[in-house]
Amino acid sequence: WDGEQWTDHVSPIRNVGPRGDRPAMPPAHDGRYHPGRLSCAALSAPWTWCPDYPHLEDAVGQQVVVGHTPRGDYIGCVFIGRLPDEYLGDSLDDMGTAFSTAMLSTFYAHETPREHPDPASGMLGAHETWRLVVPLDVKDDHLGFAREDAVFLLVDLDDRPGVLYASLPDVPDVAMPTADGLVADLRVD
Repeated sequence: WDGEQWTDHVSPIRNVGPRGDRPAMPPAHDGRYHPGRLSCAALSAPWTWCPDYPHLEDAVGQQVVVGHTPRGDYIGCVFIGRLPDEYLGDSLDDMGTAFSTAMLSTFYAHETPREHPDPASGMLGAHETWRLVVPLDVKDDHLGFAREDAVFLLVDLDDRPGVLYASLPDVPDVAMPTADGLVADLRVD
């Protein structure tokens, strides 16, 4: 702000993080979160519930702080919910590409893709899926790790796709799920 207008020169902040105005949501009696039609297991401590900040529909999130930088806390996270309106399209591939591209540019401004993998299609029960796992190099001297996976999975449901989004830093002292483990645990309710 120069007194008249905001500058176009901004720096992405990694800790877009949860709003503090909502109470923590415990998992259901079966130890799982059930937002919308997808469900996933509650991860054990030090993972905690967090509100949805990727702005999915009917979503729930879990996070763990894995480091601190001058930009704020660096977190690992897992979110499930439904795809927001702005990414709805004609095909699962188009929607997955639009969603993952937006998420990578929003939340990974300081990370570099190690490779550019192609998405894979598959099935979750009777539902088609679109999956992309992007390995990232993390270059920050304040952090004790140098690699992270960004995981995107869309599940074709009746009204709109379900979404699994995860950011999984390769941190040696934190129990971090794998992309394959998260997908294997995911259920359509």
